[in-house]
Amino acid sequence: MKLIKMLTVGLFALALIAGPAAYAAEKSCCEKAKEAGKECTHKCCVEAAKAGKACEKCGGKKDEKKEEKK
Repeated sequence: MKLIKMLTVGLFALALIAGPAAYAAEKSCCEKAKEAGKECTHKCCVEAAKAGKACEKCGGKKDEKKEEKK
């Protein structure tokens, strides 16, 4: 019985730790640069910013999909 409880507690703790880590991995390069107080320096992002758009290669399509699901 103690073994089952220990495994349950261990899995729950692992889920609590892994949850935020999975979310942090989803940030685009532009979001990471903004958090650091800088501009993204990727060539595709710079060109998209000049055109007044979001870069589709690095994160623009991902952001649109999130908005559609909501």
